[in-house]
Amino acid sequence: MKVNETFADIKILSPEASLENGCAVAVGSFDGVHLGHRSLIKKLVAEAKSRGVPAVVFTFSAEDSPKNGVLLLAQEDKKERLLASLGVDAVVSAPFSAVREMSAERFARGVLFEELGAKCVVCGYDFRFGADRAGDATLIKSLLSPNGVAVYACPSLDIGGKPISSTDIRALIAEGRVEEANALLGREFSFSSEIVHGASLGRTLGFPTLNQNYPSRLAPLRFGVYATLAELKGVLYRGVTNFGIKPTVQNGALPISETYLFDYSGDCYGEIAEIRFKSFIRGEKRFSSLEELKAQVELDKLSALNRLTKE
Repeated sequence: MKVNETFADIKILSPEASLENGCAVAVGSFDGVHLGHRSLIKKLVAEAKSRGVPAVVFTFSAEDSPKNGVLLLAQEDKKERLLASLGVDAVVSAPFSAVREMSAERFARGVLFEELGAKCVVCGYDFRFGADRAGDATLIKSLLSPNGVAVYACPSLDIGGKPISSTDIRALIAEGRVEEANALLGREFSFSSEIVHGASLGRTLGFPTLNQNYPSRLAPLRFGVYATLAELKGVLYRGVTNFGIKPTVQNGALPISETYLFDYSGDCYGEIAEIRFKSFIRGEKRFSSLEELKAQVELDKLSALNRLTKE
């Protein structure tokens, strides 16, 4: 592999993988690594193993993706962990601006074949690339097959007669329909960030919470209360999360995530926690008093416990 490091960043996910003798490569954004993406990655890994070469994903950096302005379904480190769990050995991330105006032939021959050393290329049925989106799997095959490169265009993975789509998953998340979104993702929609100090209102009410800022580049989530799981210091806890602007006590503030864990106590400021959204309980609302808010939190806790215990 001779990728110019000024052009792309190479992240090795499997330390024992050697990229010196070529690879099998999948190309795409893989936003969220949903079930459709997983089907494609499964094909990639199988083809890589059959050829005795590493499985490599060529993708685009979050700050400069081909879907400019579209927010993510997984943070970059989460995306890499998901790909690694599926058997991907390395990820090559390039700014989309570096390939947007590149001719389709230059990308296929120059990047995939000469720089990555592709022995096999796997992409989605609707994958387009190069200047004016002129390239597709058929073009890659016509350009690289004479060099012995196998090219596979994977069909869509359909649920309910419709292809799984990142756009549809983002819409579900925006509506709070996280159970439906999770079914398409093949995992819980989640985010990770540092636990920060809040106003300590939850502690005053008897419900101390993990306060976290929601990542600005992540797909917007409906304000409201959710049954959640939280991974903290390597341990998974059940909890209930309020995400929003706290209209009862702090209307107009930036959105914040507040998670009450049922089986944890202690100081964890500065730690990183991953919050996994399992089920939507109710929308965010204003209460007439702190006593009314406290009573509702008790009900939310019981609802969350009931939902999480059923699994």
